[in-house]
Amino acid sequence: MLKNLFDMQNLKQKIDEMKEELKKERITSESGGGMVKVEGNGYGDILKLDIEDSLLKDHDKTLLEDLIIAAVSMSKEKSKKMFQEKMQEAIGFLPLDGIQDLIS
Repeated sequence: MLKNLFDMQNLKQKIDEMKEELKKERITSESGGGMVKVEGNGYGDILKLDIEDSLLKDHDKTLLEDLIIAAVSMSKEKSKKMFQEKMQEAIGFLPLDGIQDLIS
């Protein structure tokens, strides 16, 4: 029982360290051939959004919305993959789906 308790404390410490590492990582995603760029971190936070000026001049709201959604979605997927890789490094196995929600 005490060994399991120690393992859980060790696991929590590793996860906390991993979360801090993920917050420092940077992920760049783009859509529309680079017309919309999103910078996020490995934790899934969106830190920066860059929209090419020509998109604003064209006044194509639907296109702009689609490109933003695409770039944010790519950023989210990249951070999810990075999370899984870090989790595997930290604890030696791939987490079950949804574990990221439990530790955030």
